[in-house]
Amino acid sequence: MTLISGRNGQGKSSIIEALGFTLTGRSFRSAPKDAIIRKNEPGAVVRCEIIANERELLVEHAINRARPDTLLLNRNEIQRREMTRIAPVTIFTTRDLEIISGSPESRRTFIDNALIYMGPRAANCVDNYEKLLRHRASLLRKIAFNNSSEDLDTLSVFDQALANEGEVLVSMRRTLLTKLFPIVNTLYAGIAGNNESITIEYATKTSTDLYSELLRARFDDLKRGVTSVGPHRDDVIFSLNGLNARHESSQGEQRSLAFSLIMGLHELIRDRLGDDPIVLLDDIFSELDQERVDKVLQVAEKAQVIVTTSADYSRNTKVGQRLRIESGQLV
Repeated sequence: MTLISGRNGQGKSSIIEALGFTLTGRSFRSAPKDAIIRKNEPGAVVRCEIIANERELLVEHAINRARPDTLLLNRNEIQRREMTRIAPVTIFTTRDLEIISGSPESRRTFIDNALIYMGPRAANCVDNYEKLLRHRASLLRKIAFNNSSEDLDTLSVFDQALANEGEVLVSMRRTLLTKLFPIVNTLYAGIAGNNESITIEYATKTSTDLYSELLRARFDDLKRGVTSVGPHRDDVIFSLNGLNARHESSQGEQRSLAFSLIMGLHELIRDRLGDDPIVLLDDIFSELDQERVDKVLQVAEKAQVIVTTSADYSRNTKVGQRLRIESGQLV
């Protein structure tokens, strides 16, 4: 474990964000590129050295304002999903409370990001559905503008492709949640120290025949320029003792459940790949009591863990390196 401490506003989260972005291609803050790149600069580069399967690897992620980002492994360009298999990472921050308390989009994002680690077919399905959704939205706006019959034929082709990919995506989401369920129950009981009953329900308004649903919604979709039905509108309902955790649980219960979900995914990835993902924990100790902090670290004790904290955490004797950050500099 590496422990990085410092007062608020000194740059602790930027370290976690840089590491996370390099290994996943996404900001855990869901920040746009313009917010990640320093003001008045055309781009940014994050470099890190990784030892994976006894091989030393150089990873470089170029973030560009005006063109697509570039991810390099030992100077060769690779796709983001390849990086997730080479150096998987588990990230937990105070923002992850939104998995439970936030909008349905936050829960869909969690599930779809998890699917990227479940193999190339699942990763391709997530990417393909997102691309088809964007292309369909663009086509809807084009048809609304020029009302071309040829574009309507093209829309039918897109609808069929979107329906096929969407039905596979829903099936994969359900399978992942089924695998997560027993792990999350065990982890939550260990962290919360009680016997509360957790249930996970995949909520959808779409029938199994998504193509028919798209046809029924086409008139409204053309008026609005968006796709109103499909797995991008679904939700996941987490309940404690039969009550919806989003509305009925305390913030402490929500935080423990969110952590259990993320570490449950950590265990699934470890079982699939045969090794523990790197664990990045951003300033969660200020939000948890000491007993829960200890249980959190026990879950991740076999992994490499990088922790940032503004609180004084000295009880754990397994900390290998202690660093301090002041004004953006590690000292």
